Amino acid sequence: MLDSIIKLIIGDMEEKRVYKQMMKRADVLPKDYRFAFRKIQHYMFRVGPPGGDMTIFTDLTMFTNLLDLFEASATEGRQVLNVIGSDVGKFCDEFMRASVTNTETLREKLNKEVVEKFNKEVQ
Repeated sequence: MLDSIIKLIIGDMEEKRVYKQMMKRADVLPKDYRFAFRKIQHYMFRVGPPGGDMTIFTDLTMFTNLLDLFEASATEGRQVLNVIGSDVGKFCDEFMRASVTNTETLREKLNKEVVEKFNKEVQ
């Protein structure tokens, strides 16, 4: 009971740890990538994903994927605008849309596998 009260008051410590690790990764990006990451992150939090499904923000996978993209692109020596383009808002919207689609695909796969498993056992 005490754990649930603490979690309610200060939040999930594991989520905070993951967020802090993610931000440490962002802090070591090259200056241009770091600036773009922060601006994109701010935009995504303010605008929210298509359809308003905020659950894609709770596990931070979308931002981790963005960091992966930025780290790889920086390592390749690409300029940040060559990665995100000049219409950064459109990049953000498409990136969020792709994340939602990926989440829905995983959700559908999970549902299908579980239903098939139990339908086989029932018959």
